[in-house]
Amino acid sequence: MTASTIEYREAGSVATIRLQRPEVHNALDAQTLGALVEVAEDAAQNPAVAAIVLTGGPRAFTSGIDLKELARLDAAGLRSQAEALQKLATVLRYAPKPTIAAVSGLAYGGGLETAVNCDARIATPAARFACPEVRVGLTITNGSSMLLRRLIGDGWTRELTLFGAVLDAETAQRIGLVTRVVEPDDLEAEAQKMAQYAASCSQDAVRRTKELLNADPRGWRDMLTAETEAVVAGFGSAELQTSLRAFAERRTEGGA
Repeated sequence: MTASTIEYREAGSVATIRLQRPEVHNALDAQTLGALVEVAEDAAQNPAVAAIVLTGGPRAFTSGIDLKELARLDAAGLRSQAEALQKLATVLRYAPKPTIAAVSGLAYGGGLETAVNCDARIATPAARFACPEVRVGLTITNGSSMLLRRLIGDGWTRELTLFGAVLDAETAQRIGLVTRVVEPDDLEAEAQKMAQYAASCSQDAVRRTKELLNADPRGWRDMLTAETEAVVAGFGSAELQTSLRAFAERRTEGGA
């Protein structure tokens, strides 16, 4: 599967995956998400690739699932979308090579959750991070119920997921969600520098180190299943359906 909304390139031993739906803040519709999973899997399995960079554009890394498309789905369709996002998270987390999220603009919902499944997150001052799922009747997924608490602690995780916190880049760096904040013109170069360092190391040692870091006390797949069931359970709620209809109407009128 290919999509015009995904750009993939390899330079040396570094693969760069770029989302290109700027008109909708790089929202993930089914076609884009399917293509993203495919290219991420290919890069993860390609022995010529030693590191992967995932990025978007100046205004958005990705705003997560395309809510306009979601408004047209039934519960089975929602489950399929959630499972595709879970697959992407698993590919990024368990790739036998480092993965780097280079974030500018919005990283909301599934966008933030995708970023936390990468080994490193770097950002520009314009980056903004949020998990607004509960506002529209959804719940967090992609392993973020565990990973966010590991990265930023229980308190900030609850601020993000329950109380609508929107983190700027400075705050995100201070609490450990991102490790580097660089100017917009330096974002790609910094990500490539990190990737090239990893590529210069023993690939076997890198793989084994990731395996050690990814050893989870709670079963990863059990957690993903629980998160999927939680999001699907809320699909029939009046709040979610009302929110999705309102979002679709705004998008039709020209909103993003």
